[in-house]
Amino acid sequence: MLRPIPLVAALFLAPLADAQTSDLVFFTDDGARFTLVVDGDVKNEKPAARVVATGIRNETPVVLVRFEDLSIPEVRKQGYFPLGKEYTVMVTTNKKGEKVFRPTGEAALGTAAGALVVDEKPRPVGFQDDVPTSVTNPGSTGTTVVVTEQTTTTPGTGENVNMTVGFNGLGVNMNVNVNDPVLGTSATTTTTTTTTTTTTMTTDFDEPVETSATRPAEPAVYSMPGYTGRVGCPWPMSSSEFSDAKASIGSKSFEDTRMSVAKQVATDRCFTVDQVKGIMELFTFEETKLDFAKFAYDHTFDLSNYFKLNDAFTFESSVDELNAYIRGR
Repeated sequence: MLRPIPLVAALFLAPLADAQTSDLVFFTDDGARFTLVVDGDVKNEKPAARVVATGIRNETPVVLVRFEDLSIPEVRKQGYFPLGKEYTVMVTTNKKGEKVFRPTGEAALGTAAGALVVDEKPRPVGFQDDVPTSVTNPGSTGTTVVVTEQTTTTPGTGENVNMTVGFNGLGVNMNVNVNDPVLGTSATTTTTTTTTTTTTMTTDFDEPVETSATRPAEPAVYSMPGYTGRVGCPWPMSSSEFSDAKASIGSKSFEDTRMSVAKQVATDRCFTVDQVKGIMELFTFEETKLDFAKFAYDHTFDLSNYFKLNDAFTFESSVDELNAYIRGR
């Protein structure tokens, strides 16, 4: 006869449920405001200098930081955060002048509200030299629990329940005697808990992450549905990011200023051909459209679709000049 595991066992095994998520706390060391996107999920509606993302269920999330100031290139990296803890990550500038992620600490889950509060005033420049390049946590573990239950029944006047619960090396034995005048039997239940522990490590986003051969890898290049042509850059802008960039370009009053902002956006980002065409439509003059189409070629994902830009031109000569430019690349 099989009997359900007593409720008391759930009280000892409950902490295992907490280990199924992690929290991420991102902040900028210079007070720059940003939007945090984790695995495509936007974590804050308004840009802020510190953002807390809770309930992360993926150990290897893709993290995107998009700055309110569009002149600052976005940062997109895949991290490795073993579940069950809260991790604090600083967004800072390396010696090459590039924005990077620097893990600075970890804590128990549920401490995000009391985590480091960042003053939005810029920190001294020398502070960056003291930031560690990596954080190693050799004691971070994951636990798998297997519960086996066997029940035997013998004549008697009550019910005896013997239970053993093991959690990370901690054993608890419990005997419960229940008089049951209806059943009039004595049942002995034995519960065996087997714990398997694995050790993991976190590293800086800037360094290669050692992962298990069984861990699914994030694709290095975006896969566009139905597209099999040449690829010019690995990951095009999201629709929301492109909308922000387009609005920023379109808000400028002069053609030259729009072109300057458009090239600034294109320098550190990847477009689709449709996105390039969308920006070209913001320009009034044919020469400006052609200039941007040439510049954006080296920053476009689906290069084999570049012919779609022909419709954005008024004159056939512009189409011929763009095609000649592409053939010469």
